[in-house]
Amino acid sequence: MNPLRLLKDLVASLHGGSDPRHLAAGFALGAALGLIPKGNLFAVVFLLLFFALNVNKGMALMSATFFTPLGYAVDALAHRIGLALLKAPALHGLWTALYDLPVVPLTRFNNTVVLGNLVLGLALFAPLYLLFLRFVSWYNARWAARVEKLRLVQALKGMAWFQAYQEWTR
Repeated sequence: MNPLRLLKDLVASLHGGSDPRHLAAGFALGAALGLIPKGNLFAVVFLLLFFALNVNKGMALMSATFFTPLGYAVDALAHRIGLALLKAPALHGLWTALYDLPVVPLTRFNNTVVLGNLVLGLALFAPLYLLFLRFVSWYNARWAARVEKLRLVQALKGMAWFQAYQEWTR
């Protein structure tokens, strides 16, 4: 993936070139991927979803990049959530059954931070999707035309290298 092309596609998408639902889904999926600690099967599954689903890849990458440090910042909260879930007597049988399955331990669900961040990511998915969907509509209605008229944007679009790059990425 070419990072410049992703950035160009992301900006074009925000300016009405993409379905807002794909942008919002990319943002929410990237947030969930960013919150989950890396190095376990959950992260791999979310990464596979990133490629398998019809989401805006640039938005998902930007969101994952933003939410990864945030995931570290909420580790204390995630630990408390994960610990409460792992110690819940009603779920003890579920955790035992999952741990006895062949591949499931690779998810590291028995790590309090991994489980807590997974729960946070899943709990925030729908609200982030809806919030970002509303943001895209607001941005397109109020700011997209203004941003296009900015001198900086006009100057960048007028540069020969930018026009050549646009032709190259088509």
